[in-house]
Amino acid sequence: FTDPSGVAGRKFGVERGWKPEDAEMSPYLKLFGMLFGLGAWATLPAVIGGYIGNPLVPQPWIEDALAVGQQKGRFPGNALDIADDGTITNKFTELPLVGGWERRPLELATLRLQNMMGVSIAKWKDLAPSEEALKDGVLTQLGGCVVVDSSNGEELFKWRDPGICAVANFEDVVKDLA
Repeated sequence: FTDPSGVAGRKFGVERGWKPEDAEMSPYLKLFGMLFGLGAWATLPAVIGGYIGNPLVPQPWIEDALAVGQQKGRFPGNALDIADDGTITNKFTELPLVGGWERRPLELATLRLQNMMGVSIAKWKDLAPSEEALKDGVLTQLGGCVVVDSSNGEELFKWRDPGICAVANFEDVVKDLA
């Protein structure tokens, strides 16, 4: 499903970013301000966490996503050694002192770079919001996640992003659904 105007997100209650009512300011300038935490308080902690890692919270999906990007030829493509039989060696595990952490330093930042270069920038013409969508504020509107039971509509999980890169943790979703 797509929502080019962001109406569904606003009804779900997601944040609209920095200066959502300022029609004169460029949406790209608003997005730049958000990268420093303006209108999206959790952006800097989430971004910094991608660089410094986390010794306590496992996020195995990161390695899986790196493998997918690497197999699709996205830059950087050297974070993992992928053998012909599909066996993966994560080079971040070789880092001194922190290689045994659940999320190693630079691991998530590398995935974000891979997605930025291989998806966002490489496919910007296909992904860019229309002028109308820019006026609606979709470039700076944050996202969220909701999981409902299809048999009765009961809400099973809900998350609203508090910043850029501050998204629902897949493992938390699975744990809450178990």
